[in-house]
Amino acid sequence: MRVVLLAGGAGTRLWPLSTDARPKQFLPLLSSNSLIAETYERVRPLTEEVFVATAEKHVPLVRRELPRLPASRILAEPSRRNSGPAVLSAALQFEEEGDAVTAAVPSDQTAADGEAFRKALLAAARAAESASVVVLAVPPVRPETDYGYLELGSETAGDGSDVVRFVEKPGPEEADRYLQAGYFWNAGIFVFRPSRLLAEARRVASDLVRGVESYRSAQKGGRGEAAERAYAALPEISFDYAVMEKASKVRAVPLRAGWSDVGTWRSVRDLRGPSDDHGNLILSDAPVLAPGVRHAAIVDSEDGLLVLPFEHESELRAAVEKLRGEPPSRRTGRTGRKPFRAEPSPRRKS
Repeated sequence: MRVVLLAGGAGTRLWPLSTDARPKQFLPLLSSNSLIAETYERVRPLTEEVFVATAEKHVPLVRRELPRLPASRILAEPSRRNSGPAVLSAALQFEEEGDAVTAAVPSDQTAADGEAFRKALLAAARAAESASVVVLAVPPVRPETDYGYLELGSETAGDGSDVVRFVEKPGPEEADRYLQAGYFWNAGIFVFRPSRLLAEARRVASDLVRGVESYRSAQKGGRGEAAERAYAALPEISFDYAVMEKASKVRAVPLRAGWSDVGTWRSVRDLRGPSDDHGNLILSDAPVLAPGVRHAAIVDSEDGLLVLPFEHESELRAAVEKLRGEPPSRRTGRTGRKPFRAEPSPRRKS
């Protein structure tokens, strides 16, 4: 079995600690180790053949966090194009190198029970022999609007369940309805035999596969600029959208391992535990006083200060993107900002 850790991301959901220069997988959010280092150690008992797909600008971070990973195992992408091109590029390479069953695993998630996580991957690897792709399905514990859902059919002994349909992130009422109907969360972890996946991908996403093949051809031919242009021309699209939602013969295997995608500050609070008696998460090197503030994230870093009630977390991504679009002189982050200084008020004449 091979494992490819997906280490992309734009660094918006956990701003200001997670940034474009240092997405959340490179942060020690839950322990003294980064999420990618924890993920690497979680899968290493399964196989020595662990690869990392990441943007070229993040290669130094991968090397720092995974010093034991051979340089040849880093699949550097010229630019960020989401998980669709990354997974297909890895599948094309792995098909040429023996067609080993492969698990595509996001590097920014966590699982409390590593042994249960590995058993689920092995079960998915067995199911992959009779499926185009196998997805890990998490039994939901609440009506969550931050996850995609899976409607599953009947289970076949030892072979998982048929995936009837993928459902994108729902609203609160829909999420509650899916919970009651027995839907599963989509963990975004995919297991496949490269040749079987590529056969299905050529059927449902032929233009994308051809584009990735053009990139790889230029790359193998040593035509660096042509490879960069070919990759930049690819659509920025997730593997779910590009392939999974249209593919047939997709199966699911349950994942019961205390999984979380660590995708919100609320989830970080839940995993770390609250910082005070009011349910707040406070991450700061300086003392923080927040009387009257409850159920909020207060995060202080060199890139900015965040005060975010958890009920408004869905607004963070748009706020970060707006901030990044502003000129440096208008940004609220600390880079280039003059320190606040209280000036005395002019004395009024009596």
